[in-house]
Amino acid sequence: MRALVLLLGMVTFGHLRAAGAESEHYEQIRFDGGLTGSSVGVRDRSGVGMVAEIKAMVHDHVAVGGRVEIAVMFGGVVGQDELPLDVSMAASGLIKAELYGGTGSIRPFVALGAGGYTIGSHSIQSGPNTSGISTSIGRYFGVAPEVGVDLGPVRIAATYNAILGASLEVHDMVGNAPQTTHVSQNYLSIELSFRFAGGRKPRPRAQGDGP
Repeated sequence: MRALVLLLGMVTFGHLRAAGAESEHYEQIRFDGGLTGSSVGVRDRSGVGMVAEIKAMVHDHVAVGGRVEIAVMFGGVVGQDELPLDVSMAASGLIKAELYGGTGSIRPFVALGAGGYTIGSHSIQSGPNTSGISTSIGRYFGVAPEVGVDLGPVRIAATYNAILGASLEVHDMVGNAPQTTHVSQNYLSIELSFRFAGGRKPRPRAQGDGP
């Protein structure tokens, strides 16, 4: 997955360079990396992870590139018997575009990503009213709308990872009738990251400036 994102990013950068697309006030290549905290659509389940992005600044207000995120999920209960889920991992490789507002040190932005997600296995034990479940590792397509703000080299953002077709099936007995509940695997990531490249270009010196 990472190799695919890197390959697509290199192709994108090559086309943009050939077309001469480049921002006026910002370095052409931007790289961000940091940590995430996640909230999952399961009660009491959350996660922590890391994220890295590389993008081409094709305009002062537009960047395109790739995003890789790895999140480890833990905690949470499911079913009529509130049985605990085990630890699992979610990894994604996305192509994304960002739209920035302003050119100052504080820059709000919105973004949209799309690409592949890999979801690790889950399992719970059987209870009096809940059958045990087990899901194998799966690969899915997803989209990731994002909103955030750049505070100089620091970025704070929220990304909703909508993973199409990924869910857990929990089988319960309600009275004497079996009932199946589908538990979403979508999750919200809150990101704190830092820009390592892609800041403002140095202002050109006016004629007559000293050395």
